[in-house]
Amino acid sequence: MPTMPDTFFTNQSFLSLAGSSAIVFIVGNTFQSALNFNPRWFALVLSELVAMYGTYASHNIQVPSDYFIAALNGCLIYCTAAGGASIVSSAREAGRSKGFAPAGGRRQFTSSWF
Repeated sequence: MPTMPDTFFTNQSFLSLAGSSAIVFIVGNTFQSALNFNPRWFALVLSELVAMYGTYASHNIQVPSDYFIAALNGCLIYCTAAGGASIVSSAREAGRSKGFAPAGGRRQFTSSWF
């Protein structure tokens, strides 16, 4: 029988595209919701940090170019998280246009990043 994990994010989360994208999606949306702050570059910088940490945490660095690959993976993580944010935001906007959600000036957790 599978057991429930003790923590949501682990070092292994940083080593998968889904886990890394979830980290960027959640942290980026939390910052925009709690602090009303979300410049476009913030999620990209966060994606690069997550990718670099994942490379470092893997303890499998063979050559310096592994960090170049990590930078490319950071771009992939950003695109994946931004795509998820756009999908959630467009679904929310579609519901708002049908009268299901109140309009407001403050950024919410599911506000668009762009």
